[in-house]
Amino acid sequence: MSGVGEILKAVGDFGRLQKCLVLLSVIPCLSVSFHQFCQLFMVPYVPYHCDTSWIRAVGPNLTEEEQLNLTLPRGVDGQFEQCSMYSPVDWDLDSILAYGLNDTQKCSNGWVYPSAQPPSLLTEFDLVCDKKDLNDIAQAIYMAGLLLGSMVFGPLSDRIGRRPVILISVFLQGLFGLGIAFVPHFYVYMAFRCVVGASVSGITMTLLALATEWIGVSSRPKAVLTSHCCFAIGQMILAGLSYGIRNWRLLEIAGSVPVFAFFFFIR
Repeated sequence: MSGVGEILKAVGDFGRLQKCLVLLSVIPCLSVSFHQFCQLFMVPYVPYHCDTSWIRAVGPNLTEEEQLNLTLPRGVDGQFEQCSMYSPVDWDLDSILAYGLNDTQKCSNGWVYPSAQPPSLLTEFDLVCDKKDLNDIAQAIYMAGLLLGSMVFGPLSDRIGRRPVILISVFLQGLFGLGIAFVPHFYVYMAFRCVVGASVSGITMTLLALATEWIGVSSRPKAVLTSHCCFAIGQMILAGLSYGIRNWRLLEIAGSVPVFAFFFFIR
């Protein structure tokens, strides 16, 4: 490493090569920022309640308000319960109106969300009631992926080199990030997020290693500061994308596809 240091002193701490390295780190930093925080925008809160359409069989002309009043209990705040419903009965509508329903149970036919709400992780995979903790678990699994990636890609970059590890990490991030947009089940989503988290560690660790190895001591703060600024810019871009693209699958595609351009450029 001392020999490399002497070469850097001779050719300059922050020459054309080093500037190109910093410039090429911009796109991965933007992508890393997207995947780090994108789930926060994919699980917006929306009002919901149990699906009680069973009563339509005996009362097809009921209004939505009448249906909810007959089939959903109210909480102490006067609002309809979101995770429980009155148990269905084999009565006619007149009997239900006369005697009312008393027995309650958990939602058995799914939930109803606002019809105008774009698809989100919450509405598509019913991350409510008994399954609401899956959202936090998915974030924890992503963090586990970060840990796994640091344990794998750190030693691997020392063994086979920085460039191959960057290529592998970028490819995995793009592939599994894009794959997330087509997952059929939330457990598959969590598995893919774990791989994306591992790739994020591979990218950030390797870029930091390149900055310390190929950039002179006096210019390293500028390189690190640039990467942090790009990370912050990525968060701002994510906010704009999530505002304009409300469908979570399309948002994931928009945030994952650009990294392939970087992969094929440096390949």
